[in-house]
Amino acid sequence: MRLESGPLRLRIEADGPEAGELLARAEEDGIVLAAPGEAADLVARPAAPAASGPPSSLSPRELEILDYLVDGWSNAEIASALRIGVRTVRFHLEGLYGKLGVSRRGEATREALRLGLIRFSV
Repeated sequence: MRLESGPLRLRIEADGPEAGELLARAEEDGIVLAAPGEAADLVARPAAPAASGPPSSLSPRELEILDYLVDGWSNAEIASALRIGVRTVRFHLEGLYGKLGVSRRGEATREALRLGLIRFSV
């Protein structure tokens, strides 16, 4: 890839193995590294790590309620099974939704699946 003013110049802002990987990619693509203090056309940084697991703050009760929610139980059914009030179920669901960053039951199920909190089985 060439620009009208010369080759594309890249500055790598990474240390360790990430820098090596970015350097190898740049060389494969014919990109020239910018010298220290030199202006760069592009800046390469390692990607931010994706969330890999459940929020650490999910309580055991929230996880228990999540299991019922995924199975399609209503708030009243969950309350009866756990021998708690419906308002208490709603309280736990609000906390669960907030921690998962969702606002609905279906979204909570999808996010729980993505995070590996639940698995669908046949």
